[in-house]
Amino acid sequence: MLRYFPRRSLHVSRTLNWKLRDEYKLTRPELQDRISNLLVLQRYDALDKLKLSFEFSDQLLSTILRKLKLNPVACLSFFKLASKQQKFRPNLKSYCIIVHILSRARMYDQTRAYLNELVGLCNNNYSASVVWDELVRVYREFTFSPTVFDMILKVFAEKGMTKYALHVFDNMGKCGRSPSLRSCNSLLSNLVRNGQSHTALLVYEQVIRFGIVPDVYTCSIMVTAYCKEGRLSRALEFVKEMESSGCELNVVTYNSLIDGYVSVGDVKGAQLVLGLMSERGIMRNVVSYTLLIKGYCKQCKMEEAEKVLRGMKVEEESGVVDERAYGVLLDGYCKASRMDDAIRIQDEMLSTGLNMNIFICNSLINGYCKVGQVREAEGVLLRMRYWDLKPDSYSYNTLMDGYCRKGQTSEALKLFHDMLQEGINHTVVTYNTLLKGLCQAGAFDDALHLWHLMLKRGLAPNEVSFCSMLDGFFKTDNLNGAITVFKDILAKGFTKSRVAFNTMINGLCKMGKLVEAEEIFDKMKALGCLPDEMTYRTLSNGYCKVGNVEEAFKVKNLMESKR
Repeated sequence: MLRYFPRRSLHVSRTLNWKLRDEYKLTRPELQDRISNLLVLQRYDALDKLKLSFEFSDQLLSTILRKLKLNPVACLSFFKLASKQQKFRPNLKSYCIIVHILSRARMYDQTRAYLNELVGLCNNNYSASVVWDELVRVYREFTFSPTVFDMILKVFAEKGMTKYALHVFDNMGKCGRSPSLRSCNSLLSNLVRNGQSHTALLVYEQVIRFGIVPDVYTCSIMVTAYCKEGRLSRALEFVKEMESSGCELNVVTYNSLIDGYVSVGDVKGAQLVLGLMSERGIMRNVVSYTLLIKGYCKQCKMEEAEKVLRGMKVEEESGVVDERAYGVLLDGYCKASRMDDAIRIQDEMLSTGLNMNIFICNSLINGYCKVGQVREAEGVLLRMRYWDLKPDSYSYNTLMDGYCRKGQTSEALKLFHDMLQEGINHTVVTYNTLLKGLCQAGAFDDALHLWHLMLKRGLAPNEVSFCSMLDGFFKTDNLNGAITVFKDILAKGFTKSRVAFNTMINGLCKMGKLVEAEEIFDKMKALGCLPDEMTYRTLSNGYCKVGNVEEAFKVKNLMESKR
């Protein structure tokens, strides 16, 4: 029986092929119109087919974004499609257009996402000024909203790219936009966190000139900035000014002020702030008291520190005594070499239902090593697994240093290998600890092997690393090796390393090479590295050993004249 098969499918296929082939004949304006229409109609299936007839380019993407600037959904769809192409990535200009379009449409989540990608371009290819200039150019060309400028300021600040953030902050006014308080706070916070407190103070002055009213968060940041600049009296004055202007400060602001006093060892100042808190009706919390404990510990006033802890347990306003308060007190006892008291505090803490943490364990390891009880320190390391804690590089480095100080370098090397097995990366401190220990133990061949291993693994030696090797070469009477390392020290920029110069002078004096030692002494002064008492004494002793008493007295008199 003959069956009839209709040829409809063949007809459709030919029609489709014809349509696809026909797309290749579109002029550029026609292609742009076709793409725009499909995007507006959200016919993404048809756009996928059309995609076979053209290649993405920077010009095509920017043109479509311009044509559809009032249709943010269509623009976003096409930008996403362009971003997914294997052989194409949107350029700086296209990113600047899309973030303006999305920002104008109040699609802030998407704007932030693409601003983060734009910031990635800054890291790799573009400077802040180039990005800023392009954002401004697009803004002026399209008369978009300037909101995006504030948003990129906040993104730069949050990522710690303060140089870029400051460039935006300095230039926003030219576009008729002032930064928001939230962005200013983010910038100020990151400046202080990155050790640029002086710059933060200058930025704050500009914030006030903009007419931006600071909030309690701003005040806390600025108190920290003043404290880090060592201007504690100004920090206290600033707090009073803010309160007078109607800003209701909270415990965080006052804790920042307490921390400032504690950091310079001024416990009386910290107590003064606690008194002000009581006058203002601001409840102290566990952080307030923990900072005071820390202050007493820094002064080795352990009895007073413990009294604060006892007071916390009585006063309801302080809140529940937590691991931080116990940990700071325990750390103070460890640093004071009072390990029995440290263990007493640990036991008390555990009896209240609180748990051990990495800070407390590291404090105990450090304390035991300090008093030479290295086995007890290793016991803490082993018990950390029982407490569901993982040792970190500080734990191992401290314990390695403890073994090295006792001359047990084989135990230290075992810990060195254990670190990798536990998935803990070696740091420069790890290598420095072992290099110093091996050199002091006379195992210079092992130290040299470790040095080459360090370089092979891509870790850059620092001043401590170089000085350990310099000392090691002198201990093995290898003058050429010492000279090579010393040249490396200067080449790496450690020209003001007093330890390096003193080690070099000491080594040369022990070898009786006083002329060379004097040359290093002169070079030291020429490079702006001031000699200390150790420098003069070493050089004077060197002359005495070779019987040149006259020169020894000259150096001694020179030292006394510098006092």
